[in-house]
Amino acid sequence: MSLDEIKNIKNKTVAYLLPLVANKNGKLADFKDSEHFPKCNFINAFRHCEEFPELENHIFVIYKFSPHPQFEELLNKFRRYAAFHSIVDNDKYTVMIVFEVSSASKKTLQLFDIGAYSKFRAEDKKQILDFYSVTSSDKFGPAGVLYKKEWRRLEIENKIDMRLPEDAELSSIPDPEQETYYLKYKSANEEEDIIS
Repeated sequence: MSLDEIKNIKNKTVAYLLPLVANKNGKLADFKDSEHFPKCNFINAFRHCEEFPELENHIFVIYKFSPHPQFEELLNKFRRYAAFHSIVDNDKYTVMIVFEVSSASKKTLQLFDIGAYSKFRAEDKKQILDFYSVTSSDKFGPAGVLYKKEWRRLEIENKIDMRLPEDAELSSIPDPEQETYYLKYKSANEEEDIIS
């Protein structure tokens, strides 16, 4: 599987869990930026990793490797995060940064796994929105889901052409297939451009 294909896996980890391992006042731009090196090397983040099933309370963030000193600076920055667990030289083209979700947020992690987003801990909801520099009043996907906003409900009802039960969550349950980094994603012989 190419890095572009891994990058295009649509999961919910980046939206709801990556903010939980960021440092206080952390932002999405601390991890990923489509234009500026080395953060443009961000590939994806996953809730599970086939290679490390014992790491149940962790998030696995994949970056395209670069030998450039700025990339090593980014890795060193992550090493100083409170949630930092380890860095794995994943294959010759990628690096996996493993973060551990704090004990205070472990219930939120369990709720994520069953799609109970509106039941997340209030502090975690705030951290998620702060990560994206939005408030619960903004018309922003995760805000609508976390706070069960009427505009989000109407979006879904219009899309599926039916009414939702009042107690329905406003996003689907995470798909374990999409939320897992599999061994088959590792590059064997495929050539990738490793210098950005």
